[in-house]
Amino acid sequence: MLRLSLVAVLAFLFSCQSSGSEEATTSNQTGTSASSAKESSARNADEPVQHIVQRTHAFSSDQNPDFFRLALHGNSITKGKVEFTITTQDGQKIYEENFPAADLEASMVYEMQSPTSPTVSEREAYIIKRMDDFVENTDFVSPAIAPNAPVQASFVNETTWKRIQANPKAIGFKYLLGKEDGRLLVYDSAQKKAVRYGSFGG
Repeated sequence: MLRLSLVAVLAFLFSCQSSGSEEATTSNQTGTSASSAKESSARNADEPVQHIVQRTHAFSSDQNPDFFRLALHGNSITKGKVEFTITTQDGQKIYEENFPAADLEASMVYEMQSPTSPTVSEREAYIIKRMDDFVENTDFVSPAIAPNAPVQASFVNETTWKRIQANPKAIGFKYLLGKEDGRLLVYDSAQKKAVRYGSFGG
């Protein structure tokens, strides 16, 4: 009788040990699977950088130049997206805009010498050139708004317009997207960021 009881106890202990081991294995497999999915998701989100351009120019201050940076992300140049940022010397991002690379390519239609469609290589070269030429000295104007210019409240309110207009040291920056979407940016000290205050082109 004692022998039978001992056998029963050993069988029970063995059963509990096996059950605990199975639970540990299942838990480890689930954790590994979740971790792999997260890493895979992160890899897909990180698109390669095709081209980077950085220029420095006085903008938010006439004393300390800011960093103008364009980074083209994507698996191809023609189908990529451009991240355009302006950052002060102390690391404060005062402007950020994202747009498709196609917005830089659009104006190519005005420069084509042949009626035939450009090759992929020609399109890529044009986009890269547009990025390289995006920030030039000729793209800046000071004062940003002439003293006698009438109020244009399409992008900023009248108070902001007049505040910028009253600052003779305010520096405007102009750039072109699409075929005729010309944009004007200026730093507004009250908002501590760059704002669009006008347009040019079509």
